Amino acid sequence: MTGPHARPGQGAACGRMQTSLRVSAETRDRLARVAAEDMGGSSIEEALRALLFEHESMKAIARLEADRPALADYQREAHEWAELDTAVTG
Repeated sequence: MTGPHARPGQGAACGRMQTSLRVSAETRDRLARVAAEDMGGSSIEEALRALLFEHESMKAIARLEADRPALADYQREAHEWAELDTAVTG
């Protein structure tokens, strides 16, 4: 990440720079609780990433539902993939 609060050299383990985000203590605590209780003890960052992914997925689903022809294409393709029979070898 980049920005006025980015600190070079931080987050090197995952190849990313880190930055600060100002939130209330209540919001931080709620997010930490979600990470601990609902996401198997993941970090706050991992929880935030998961919540953002969920939000973006819901937006994509809403767009798809609003486009009936695209939804029909998606459902048809999903059915084809679900019916695909492939041998599993080990």
